[in-house]
Amino acid sequence: MISIKNGNYCQHIDCQDRAFLYGDGFFTTVRLENGKLCLWQRHIERLIQCADQLGFNLDIELLDQQVQAFLSDHDSAFGTVKIIVSRGLGERGYLPPEQSADIYIQFFPVENPTIMAEPAQPIDSGLLQLTLGHVMPAIAGLKTLNRMEQVLLRQELAATAWPEALVSDIQGNLIEGVYSNCFFYMDEKWYTPLLDQAGIAGVMRAEILAQMLDQDIPHLITHIPKTVVDQIEALFFCNALSGIVSVKCLNGRLLNTDTVEQLKQQLRGLFY
Repeated sequence: MISIKNGNYCQHIDCQDRAFLYGDGFFTTVRLENGKLCLWQRHIERLIQCADQLGFNLDIELLDQQVQAFLSDHDSAFGTVKIIVSRGLGERGYLPPEQSADIYIQFFPVENPTIMAEPAQPIDSGLLQLTLGHVMPAIAGLKTLNRMEQVLLRQELAATAWPEALVSDIQGNLIEGVYSNCFFYMDEKWYTPLLDQAGIAGVMRAEILAQMLDQDIPHLITHIPKTVVDQIEALFFCNALSGIVSVKCLNGRLLNTDTVEQLKQQLRGLFY
């Protein structure tokens, strides 16, 4: 891993950094393929939204310049770029300082690019027992640094044979995967959960929804009770790193992966 802070190489984090003290920050993780930052504009939009809703003084043009300069200084054309925005150093107490946000960039190169080129194979999945709590509306859908729920969910997932699984909230609505968003096919229409109370609104989800709207693909964003799990005909998970990952078996019941494959053909370059 290679890491920089505000354009300078960095190996340590100050113990007064509010990202460390309070999780006072947000992040996004970008797939680098053939030297290109996949869905980069969507990631920029996410960072702007997070900064605006959380009240961060973030220079998005400077961030973009630092990312591009960082990549030009390294030869690797394949890997993962993680961008972390911190409120910066501050005194004790919750009240944030009025200063420019700190920008951390981390790069995880991939030694074997053929691994990234291989399409994701359909997986088995199910529904986890742990549930997501509800958050205040101001941070709903944002990818903040506070990810304790995902840590606990990942521990539960590790005890199963599934590479990814569905997660519901405390009201019994399906929300997302442990580290992915999800889309369901039922009654000749695609559904994805409304993330106004829990969950993270991913950049891949945003791109898929935009293309569905552009191509008049029937879809609906709504609250989806977990009681409909047995009615799901097709299902896929999606995120910025893996693209679209189809589910072939949900809780021991076979799903229609052909429906997902047909959607992939309609969407432009989103399944990697």
